[in-house]
Amino acid sequence: MIVIEQIEDLEDEYSSPAVAVGTFDGVHLGHREILGRVVRRARQEGGTAVVFTFARHPLEVVSPSEAPSLITPLSIKRDIMAALGVDLMIAVSFTPFLAATPPRDFVKTCLVDRLRARFICIGYDFAFGKARTGSPELLRKLGEEHQFGLDVVPAMTVDGQVVSSTLIRSLLARGELRQAACYLGRPYAIRGIVERGAERGKGLGYPTANLQATADLAVPDGVYAGQAWLSRGLYKTLINIGRAPTFGGETRRVEVHLLETEEEELYGETLTLFFLERLRDERRFESPLLLRQQIERDKRQADAMFAAFPRFSPEEWTLLP
Repeated sequence: MIVIEQIEDLEDEYSSPAVAVGTFDGVHLGHREILGRVVRRARQEGGTAVVFTFARHPLEVVSPSEAPSLITPLSIKRDIMAALGVDLMIAVSFTPFLAATPPRDFVKTCLVDRLRARFICIGYDFAFGKARTGSPELLRKLGEEHQFGLDVVPAMTVDGQVVSSTLIRSLLARGELRQAACYLGRPYAIRGIVERGAERGKGLGYPTANLQATADLAVPDGVYAGQAWLSRGLYKTLINIGRAPTFGGETRRVEVHLLETEEEELYGETLTLFFLERLRDERRFESPLLLRQQIERDKRQADAMFAAFPRFSPEEWTLLP
């Protein structure tokens, strides 16, 4: 998949572009339906499956105080879209200039003149252009003027519940990871570079790989069962998010203990972390011995979670039947 960050960098002319347009934060089941339609259309017509999206959430520019944390970092969004068969991803930075662009100008400049879109696919609640005044109805009219087709995907529901990024974000904030995964079509994931920590876990007999807890981290402090994807494969993990209160820690961190593997040097490696289930709150223990005993209980509880969780392919970024 080709990735570009500015529409002005688009130099090649792509054949019969079928274009999905949206923020696609989460790349959840509703987003996957939009992307799937674009990929199928491109394959049927020998064309190019394209996504026009944003590197960050547009609200960070339009209304910073209302901007939500991202469910899906850009690097993970890129990998999911590549796995779904997207050929070209245009991930632009949302700017004040773009926010002030009238809907007709956005379509003419970006989608018609630059991309030469022949087919566009959007979600039912898609809005675009200055003050979000552009609607699916306007886009359909513009399609008639500029000769591109339009497909508006209706709301995706699971057990009667409309799938949305807002819903998923709320579930993650409450630690309801299994339910969030049902709507995402995959476990919630973060990615980071392994950093050197205080090595307290190693002293306890449970060495950890440490990641920064970024502002976008969508789940609360606590202990989780998860999986870690490294260059050499997928590992079962225990994850602790918090400040290590037993040792008087102050900095919020993500500590990952790889299970069923020998201690490895991971500093500097990229680690993708999948959260399967929340086990408990983080809490302070009176002694390292009591903490070790609790970790052993956490491991036994996590084993049951691993056995019960649906199969997941990190290369396909989807839960398997």
